[in-house]
Amino acid sequence: AFNWGQARFKMRGLDNEYGVTMINGITMNKIYDGRPQYSNWGGLNDATRNQEYTNGSAPSDYTFGGILGTQEINTRASLYRKGTRISMAGTNTNYSWRSMITHNSGLMENGWAYSISGSRRWAQEGYFEGTDYGANSFFASVEKRINKKHSLNFTAIYAQNTRGKSSPNTNEVNNLMGIKYNSYWGYQDGKKRNSRDKDVEEPILMLSHFWKMSDKTTLTTNVAYQTGSIGNSRLDYQTANSPDPTYYKNLPSYFSNLGDTAGANAAQNYFLNNSQINWNAMYYANQNSSVNAGKSVYALYEDRTDDKQITANSILFSDLSDNVKLNAGASFKKLKSHNFQHMLDLLGGQYFSDVDPFYSGDQTQSDLNNPNGQIGENQTYGYNYLLHALTFDGFTQFKFTYDKVDFYLAQNFSRTEYQREGLYKNGYYPNSSFGKSQKMNFDTFGFKGGLTYKITGRSFIDFNGIYMTKAPNAREVFSNSRVNNTVTEGITNETIKSVDLGYIIKAPRFKARFTGYFSETLNATDINFYYADAVSSSGNGAFVSEAVTGLNKQNRGIESGLEYQLTSTFKLTAVAAYGDYRITNNPNV
Repeated sequence: AFNWGQARFKMRGLDNEYGVTMINGITMNKIYDGRPQYSNWGGLNDATRNQEYTNGSAPSDYTFGGILGTQEINTRASLYRKGTRISMAGTNTNYSWRSMITHNSGLMENGWAYSISGSRRWAQEGYFEGTDYGANSFFASVEKRINKKHSLNFTAIYAQNTRGKSSPNTNEVNNLMGIKYNSYWGYQDGKKRNSRDKDVEEPILMLSHFWKMSDKTTLTTNVAYQTGSIGNSRLDYQTANSPDPTYYKNLPSYFSNLGDTAGANAAQNYFLNNSQINWNAMYYANQNSSVNAGKSVYALYEDRTDDKQITANSILFSDLSDNVKLNAGASFKKLKSHNFQHMLDLLGGQYFSDVDPFYSGDQTQSDLNNPNGQIGENQTYGYNYLLHALTFDGFTQFKFTYDKVDFYLAQNFSRTEYQREGLYKNGYYPNSSFGKSQKMNFDTFGFKGGLTYKITGRSFIDFNGIYMTKAPNAREVFSNSRVNNTVTEGITNETIKSVDLGYIIKAPRFKARFTGYFSETLNATDINFYYADAVSSSGNGAFVSEAVTGLNKQNRGIESGLEYQLTSTFKLTAVAAYGDYRITNNPNV
């Protein structure tokens, strides 16, 4: 378990796109942003206990990896210990209660093994106000040992999750309302309704073949298919006041900055008495329009992603001699990702206009091929595009084991291809939004190595070093993918260098590790979207797509971990980390 997760702690100051998370050797990092979607197997703790970790750039048997380590989850049915486990847990974090049941058959005499697990997590309200939570997860793994050399395993994972989000608040808002305050909800029919829900439902199917080619060589082949959707809801409004209670013109500071003390006092009193979303007012506004009868000026929609992805890989394990081991693998991944704005609730109205009132003329149109659309519930509007991606990856790794020294060498090559296909002809970008973009190809490579020097049987010195290039994520390649095919100017591969040196103690009851590390990332890209006041030529506000390229970063620090087994049932652990993370240049914007 990641004990510092509640503190939003980042290992070595790095985003988790620099690590690799796998299930049965299949990489689970998303192509769009490089990050794994942990909720895809959330709540299945018993089913995902069989894990192998590596730190930093240390070697993994399953992949070349990155500079943030690897996490491999193995769901082979015959590996689970026979038995049944039932558990119930209570907490005060995202959810209030969790129930879970798991049954493992173990490997039976007829060569079959199976494991099934199910759980439910729920909360009427989590730690923050208005954060409802509901998650249902199911896992099944079935293995058939055909003979001494061949075995087949099928794994199915379904983890449905819906949760109400909590708002990020300024100090001003926290001082007025407290740290549990959440501006995203309001009462409707006597119940709290959150306007910002995240819904995840992306089932995973995997088929694995295990082939024992000889006593010294095995080959594992996996094929996986994942589909489903992720939706993030929020309120939309046109020619109407912002429904957000913390909108900056509603807060005392807006008037204080203008020197209006009376206005600040009045704003504070109003905010304290109207600190939540007013659902009834939005329904009333939608149903009582005298200008456009039936037109909603407020609506609830979701930013939706529907993915279809197929992955295949093969991983070879071979003992070349008593002292030399070979790991090698190749993988292929193909993604078709549909991204669009999906209307959920018209809030009492009959339709919503598919236009952008911040602009004029053709620029107001989301789709010039279907202008002035009147959108009903469960329809698409705003933006609509496909993202196509292909990746190929291969690696080899040699491990050498001797009495006093162990060392390894690994190599990697990969190719990544992206293409955007616009389904709407955006009025602001009529010549660069509809149809397919150019194909963007990125070839990358990597080399790494390391050694472990055995001072004694209980103390070691460990060194790892890596030099690699990393393809930009799809999110970074297309600077404003929701509305156009434009490729980020100056986009290129990242160059990554990292070294770490550690001292390790492994005694019967005491374990310790002390590590120093340094990493450098060159030519990174960062894309951000926000609304800014007074940035347009007319002096008005505008929505901004900001592309930062040529970004160089250095991360250095020290880590320590201590573990002492007090008794057979009690263990004491202590960890500490100090890091210094810097941007070392003035990048391009």
